[in-house]
Amino acid sequence: MTTHNKKSDALIIIIFIAVLFGIGLTVFLYFKNQTDQTIVTSVNRDTQIRFGWWGNDIRHKYTLTGIDHFNQSHDGITVDCEYSVWSGYEYRYRVYMLSGTEPDVMQINFDWLSQYSPDGNGYYDLNKLSDIIDLSSYSAKDLSYGTVQGKLNALPIAYNAIVFYYNQDILDQYGLEVPRTWDDLFAAADVLSKDGISVVCMNQKHLFLTLIAWYEQTTGKKVFSNDGRYVGGKEAAEAMLSFYKKLADRHVFPVSSSRDCTDFSNGTCAGAAMWANDSSRYCDPLSDKDVKLTLADPPAASGAKLKGWYVKPATMYAISINTSHPEDSAELLNYLVNDPGMAVLQRNEKGIPVSSAARKTLERAGLMKGHDADAGEYVLKHLDDMDSMIPSMENGDVLTAVTDAADKYYYGQADLDSCATELDTSLESLLNS
Repeated sequence: MTTHNKKSDALIIIIFIAVLFGIGLTVFLYFKNQTDQTIVTSVNRDTQIRFGWWGNDIRHKYTLTGIDHFNQSHDGITVDCEYSVWSGYEYRYRVYMLSGTEPDVMQINFDWLSQYSPDGNGYYDLNKLSDIIDLSSYSAKDLSYGTVQGKLNALPIAYNAIVFYYNQDILDQYGLEVPRTWDDLFAAADVLSKDGISVVCMNQKHLFLTLIAWYEQTTGKKVFSNDGRYVGGKEAAEAMLSFYKKLADRHVFPVSSSRDCTDFSNGTCAGAAMWANDSSRYCDPLSDKDVKLTLADPPAASGAKLKGWYVKPATMYAISINTSHPEDSAELLNYLVNDPGMAVLQRNEKGIPVSSAARKTLERAGLMKGHDADAGEYVLKHLDDMDSMIPSMENGDVLTAVTDAADKYYYGQADLDSCATELDTSLESLLNS
């Protein structure tokens, strides 16, 4: 009987210990869970957003400084930066967009709107964030460049267009006026070529756009439709190839040139066609030698039937359609385009700011100086004299097709009819199929 009582007591003790252990475990897990919830809540209060851009070391340096200022002045928002040179960014960005993992705020190319957001749903509609982003700094035309199917997908940072600078000292030496028309270019070439000087140097892209300008002005016909289709046909291909050869044969531009700014800076070209935002790179070496330079209108045909020349946003800012933090992303975007401190850091490195708030800041600070500023102001004043760039003009495969056909014709590898047929077929296949 005594043994039985001892066994019962032992069982009771074991049950009691188990109950105590169960209660203790429950209490422990409860408080652990509460602690975990507190940690998660704490992290959520500090929103992290990603910002991506491309550029050179100068751009990286001032942008990182600006982001540091933003982080310090915006409690609860931390910006993680992702940046590289153009080639690395372009490849990574393609992967991002295909996988839906792009940064919350990003620098984009103008032609990416048609590539990644043809229906306007590829990027966040900034109109929905207009209580945070000050859109009053932009005109209706400015906003139209980033609007797709009624949705404001992006804001232009700066504009870019081809501008022409001339070495006025060379023109004066030969008694020449600044070329204003296509005929003026050939007349100047007849004089300058005797001493081995060409009229204007231009890279392949600038030459391509120059051929388009000449064709559209003189015929009144478009090479590309607004939706990017090739509408020129063999007639346009033949005409542009013929004009290319005429420009080369008459020494308007140097065919064998490396087609960079060297020919302009060393005086073997009297002028240069360049992106407005590259003006300082082309012109500063000459200004440093006290050479007088003249910013001129691009060539025009008498009684031109179309404008011929085009303008585009140099770069743009957009917000990801997949962002989990649209309001915080809008705070960052507004800072990048409108904040006085950021404007002073960036100055004209991306070109003259489209944002009127940023421009006023630079004007008050006396920072609207230099060739880039002059060229940027020129573009802003002549926006209505140019058409909006068609994305097909930015297509690398299109440029390669035109260049290959033009060089083949110039160097006598095939006749005009064959080269024009080849070019027409290539552009049809690239853009219309």
